[in-house]
Amino acid sequence: MIIVYESKTGFTKKYADMLAEKTKLKAYRVKELPESVKDEEIIFLGWLKAGKIQGLGKVRKYNVKAVCASGTARTAEPDEETVIARNKVKGIPFFYLRGGCLPLKELKGMDKILMSMFLKILKSRKEKDERINEAISNIVNGFDGVREENLEPVLKWLDKNK
Repeated sequence: MIIVYESKTGFTKKYADMLAEKTKLKAYRVKELPESVKDEEIIFLGWLKAGKIQGLGKVRKYNVKAVCASGTARTAEPDEETVIARNKVKGIPFFYLRGGCLPLKELKGMDKILMSMFLKILKSRKEKDERINEAISNIVNGFDGVREENLEPVLKWLDKNK
């Protein structure tokens, strides 16, 4: 079994590196996946963008045994069932890992435009609860929610499926 990941800002890579260290499995970035591993079982880690797990489409032809998605929110958004359905991973073990985001001022191009629009929408809400205020702060200031303990469900699953 190997770990394959897609990471743009480094938060998902942190999880892949942690998982590799804890399990002694090799980790590969999607674009660096050698042809020699095409028959290996894969634990895939990707980041969420509007509910879509980035990089997942590139590994569908492989033997994907589990999927992990990292995002900034406390839980998968809009909810885990929607993320599973939207990404067609029903029947495959799915794990949400709280990742992070760079501060808005460090983003570039379309990512900056989209996050600026999202921030504007959040700020325009009349009623803001704790989650909305947290999302606003995370976008403006950045956030790193990568924690070793977030991998515990993945590690338990791996122990059962060796």
